[in-house]
Amino acid sequence: MKNFVRSQLNRLSNWVKSQWQFVRDNHLNRELMRYFDWPLFIIVMLITLFGIVCVFSATSTEVTQRPGSIMEMLETQSTYYPGRQLTNAFLGLIVMAAVMFPMYQLYGRWATGIYIANMLILIVTKVVAQVGRGGMQAFLSVGGESSFQPSELGKVAMIMCFAKVFSMRSKPIQNMSELIQMAFYAAMPTALIIIQPDFGTAMVYLFVFILLVFVSGTNRKLIVRLLAAFLVLVIPVVFYMLNSSSSDSGFRVTRILMWLHPEDFPDEARQIINGQIAIGSGGLFGKGIVSPGSFASLGYISDDHTDFIFAIVCESFGLVGGMSLVLAYLVLIAHMIRQAVRIEDPYGAYLIFGTVAMLSAHIFENIMMVIGLMPVTGIPLPFVSYGGSNLMTNLAAIGLVENVIMHAKHKHRIRRIHTPRWFRI
Repeated sequence: MKNFVRSQLNRLSNWVKSQWQFVRDNHLNRELMRYFDWPLFIIVMLITLFGIVCVFSATSTEVTQRPGSIMEMLETQSTYYPGRQLTNAFLGLIVMAAVMFPMYQLYGRWATGIYIANMLILIVTKVVAQVGRGGMQAFLSVGGESSFQPSELGKVAMIMCFAKVFSMRSKPIQNMSELIQMAFYAAMPTALIIIQPDFGTAMVYLFVFILLVFVSGTNRKLIVRLLAAFLVLVIPVVFYMLNSSSSDSGFRVTRILMWLHPEDFPDEARQIINGQIAIGSGGLFGKGIVSPGSFASLGYISDDHTDFIFAIVCESFGLVGGMSLVLAYLVLIAHMIRQAVRIEDPYGAYLIFGTVAMLSAHIFENIMMVIGLMPVTGIPLPFVSYGGSNLMTNLAAIGLVENVIMHAKHKHRIRRIHTPRWFRI
């Protein structure tokens, strides 16, 4: 028994030494920083700073006249939430730097451990987290008023794991049995998100997986079959929600009914109705920050600094501001796709595509629910909505993308991977 334990300890020690040696040989250095993607970083920082301004506008209090200067505005309005968001941004940059430090291939080496760790954290969250709105158990208390949502950081973890599984394949998925095996790998962590229940985040997990299936060159007929099977599985869940008497199921059914017929729920749908009125009231150029009679200052929109911040963007900066933000997102996504399709290493390319999928799902889902084209799911707007967990997760994902780009440029590995011809830029 002693010899067995000793041998296992020696194996563990040798493994740790090998991983540490890999990090020492492939960590971030001045040579790599020459290839840092500054356009990507600048776009992200501009959106983040714009988000802090929008959080300030969303959390402002009622005024009878517009402040005459920025200093007067800062003296008369609370800076608690924008200040905390600025702190979250600085912490996010630290996380981003930490993700960039070791070579991205190290995350592929640790993919199995990352996958298991994420599963365990999600299980612990379900067991110990307090029940919140809609019966959701998704936040762990950090101390005081602070909390953390493990499923947010789990998105980056799953991108690392999904990318590793797809990059290990020598050819695209050929048949349904192979596709089902891959789907089962994605379904396990997604199921743990659903039972929290957090359907918005679960949809992000699924979208990341589906996009990676898509860009891996999988036969489109197989993808259609997978989506059809998914819809068949969703029907019983919807039926259960419609007929269940539990409070959390009723909460979600009400959200769907509010989306379809908001006029029938004047109290419950006030957030949706007022959000759309705020968007329209902004006009072409908006009312400005801290303006008299604005929905933001009157507190007419609940969660206006988090999930419904796009309504404040349009009210404060008008159609021009809202479309400028959407344009910035499109430039960000297009830039990352352009880099992904030029990278030779499949694992690195899939990491970038996974990040594209995660951010795109958030952007699309959030904006669509605010303007009334999708039910409210509680999905934040990347880099703009208030919240430390999401902002740090997004910046960690950007750090992952920067990591891949720097190493690819440094080693001259920029080439197209196997993707559908019509998807390439």
